Amino acid sequence: MERVELYCQERPRGEITLDPRGSRTRVRASMDDPGDGLYRAALLGERGELLLGVLEPAEGRLVLRRELYSRDIARLGPLRRGEARRSFRFGEEAWRETEEPDRLFQSPFLRSRLAACRRAWWRREGDRLILALPLEAGKPFPLEILFCLARVREVEGMTCAVYTFDGGEEPLPP
Repeated sequence: MERVELYCQERPRGEITLDPRGSRTRVRASMDDPGDGLYRAALLGERGELLLGVLEPAEGRLVLRRELYSRDIARLGPLRRGEARRSFRFGEEAWRETEEPDRLFQSPFLRSRLAACRRAWWRREGDRLILALPLEAGKPFPLEILFCLARVREVEGMTCAVYTFDGGEEPLPP
């Protein structure tokens, strides 16, 4: 039986055990439940990765049990680790698109800085406003005066500068 650590959010949170049985291998993944979403497990080796499936609540943890072809696991080469990746976050509001992001703010400063922006996505998390502005080749960084407070990430298929503002429209660090 082989064991590899299962990482979630860059920390070891559990393990994956592999029990070879001829042409098939029983795989069991188990980790502490972060409680913030739906997670899928993957097995990583030197030559690639193999998606295992969704971890389900059981035994007070998140667990996955599968039987895979041993040859599929062997194709990965020496195993490095497992990863649990969040597919869906509980309580996360969906992104909404706007062609007038300046109208999301009362602040004359922010309104003037966003007036030329014709596309953005936003959502609320409690009293915070999360604003995603697309990064476009050849154009200035959006809200360049606040660039050090941006997180660059994918939103609705676009690479964006994502800013967080508190209820008083003050920008917050990432």
